[in-house]
Amino acid sequence: MKLQILECKKCKTFTLEKECSSCNSKTENPKPAKYSETDKLSKYRNLARKNS
Repeated sequence: MKLQILECKKCKTFTLEKECSSCNSKTENPKPAKYSETDKLSKYRNLARKNS
C-alpha cells in the first residue's frame, strides 16, 4: 500500500486518512497534476481556467 499525504480543503490540515479526523470531510491530494508538453487537451484546460 502506497501512503500519500492528503489535505483537507475545509480545515487545511494534512493527514494520511481518506477522511479528516477533525471535521470528517473528504481529503484530497494537494499536489497538482503532472505537466506534459505533448498534452493534446491542455488548450481546452487553459481556456476553461481563464474563463472561470
